Amino acid sequence: MNTLFNVYLQNHQRVFECPVTESVLKSGLRHGVAMHYDCSNGSCGTCEARLIKGEIKQIKHHDFVLTDKQMAKNTFLMCCNAPTTDIEVAVELIGDVKSIAIQEIDVKVKHIRLVNENMAILSLRTPRSKTLKFMAGQDVELSFNGKTHRYPVASCPCYGMDLEFHIRNREYDAFANEIFNGRLKDKAVVSLEGPKGIFVLKEQSIQRIVFIAWDGGFAPIRSLIEHAFSLEMSNPMHFYWAYPADEKAPYLDNHARSWEAVMDEYFYTAIACTFNRANKNDCHKVAKQIFDSLDIEVVNQADVYISAPAEVLIYLGELLLENGLDETQLIASPI
Repeated sequence: MNTLFNVYLQNHQRVFECPVTESVLKSGLRHGVAMHYDCSNGSCGTCEARLIKGEIKQIKHHDFVLTDKQMAKNTFLMCCNAPTTDIEVAVELIGDVKSIAIQEIDVKVKHIRLVNENMAILSLRTPRSKTLKFMAGQDVELSFNGKTHRYPVASCPCYGMDLEFHIRNREYDAFANEIFNGRLKDKAVVSLEGPKGIFVLKEQSIQRIVFIAWDGGFAPIRSLIEHAFSLEMSNPMHFYWAYPADEKAPYLDNHARSWEAVMDEYFYTAIACTFNRANKNDCHKVAKQIFDSLDIEVVNQADVYISAPAEVLIYLGELLLENGLDETQLIASPI
């Protein structure tokens, strides 16, 4: 039996369960706690915390040497220790996007999966000694062969070493062209700079949450939703995913539907829109098609997160505000 203990975070009004066989850091990240760390293997000392009450045991060797002064204050590395009783710890958490420094990391291509002829899922892996610290919904810049483009991270911050990106093949995106022309391959090294952006979750909100994505705007929405799940937020969630009607379904439709099994009050709606990728489209028309598919009574009682092309976002935002949504409830990110 894998015994569970409670980890209380002093001054943060947070508590999470941690198995006796798992590090405090790993368990905290899995529960959506924004902890400071770099390596997760005992080399850097960034994940230090102070034990206030309870008992812990070291489950992994660490090369980082704690000073006598730190030891006297019951300082320990969260990545290498697990609780043996309920514990209370003093630890500094990441407060907001301003408290996360821009990082430059050389990452390796773990895998490239083509979902269809013009959408790729790029999986990148950071070095164990330098994981990416970011908040759900944020972006990074990726560079390869001198080609750079900015993309939202599609994965949850609880897996800072394994990063996922959804990349559409577009003429103006030189980095994407490297993927679809076959020049970017598994094990290649990509330069990453970030995180950037303020499209992040209101973690303390008790309102309903409405997520709206157009096509590849699903990437940051996925990160937000999975982060909300890791936090065990009880807010009812509604996800509307708009896509071109000639593509049968959104590109990861089954993944979006699978969340219905994870949360009781999660509701998913796919919205087929008249759209042709080869032509210049009427963004006002697309925005109206999305708006007409929404339950406006639900929307007006919710925090609304929209990830869509700038023109669609502007028109859709105007429609929502004109029909009762308060501007403080609208959180938007252009793609």
